[in-house]
Amino acid sequence: MLKPKSSHFRMVSTLLAVAFFYSLVSVVHAHPFHLCVGQMRWNSESKLWEVSLRLHPQDLETAISKERYVNQPGKKISVDDEDFPDIAIEYLNRHFFLRSSPLAMNKDEFKEVLRSQAARKVGEELPKEHSSLKWVGKETERGWLWFHLELSQPTIEPEREKLWFVHRLLIDSVERQENTILIDPTFSKKFSLQFRSGEEFQEMKPSNKTVSSTNPS
Repeated sequence: MLKPKSSHFRMVSTLLAVAFFYSLVSVVHAHPFHLCVGQMRWNSESKLWEVSLRLHPQDLETAISKERYVNQPGKKISVDDEDFPDIAIEYLNRHFFLRSSPLAMNKDEFKEVLRSQAARKVGEELPKEHSSLKWVGKETERGWLWFHLELSQPTIEPEREKLWFVHRLLIDSVERQENTILIDPTFSKKFSLQFRSGEEFQEMKPSNKTVSSTNPS
């Protein structure tokens, strides 16, 4: 089992608190749903986002297999496969990323950008407006799978451009999937964003749907 490499991965209690919050909501409304919780922390030295994500390995295997082997029904990948890190990064770059746009672009216009991007072929080079991911490692915990990644965001000119956060992991393949990410810019207050079907992307900034901006213990 891989161990987290630095203190930026020590946020399990915070993420589980978020998951517990959603589990209470689920019980109250009697509609269970699946969760992916995670954290992104900016490293000012490396100029990278350090990312950890927690989800169900079976859900991820199903989602990747369905997308990758669309013409080979029944063929599946496993998180234990030797080439899984490369396969996972390809999938994650399609469904978990930051993308720059002109400052004036609205949500409907950005949605059209995403639709055109959906036609990108497996292995095709990412556009300069798109972030890229690097595999750090994975570990399991009581049936959950943790991903540890590094994300390189596109360079923007703040006076002319903005960043969008796209987090649609599992949303197309798992019913009632909801994703929550705690963002720690280090230079300003932490905030979290939530994503679900019909709301797979947001601007990379605090929103009125933020669950918590409390610092992790």
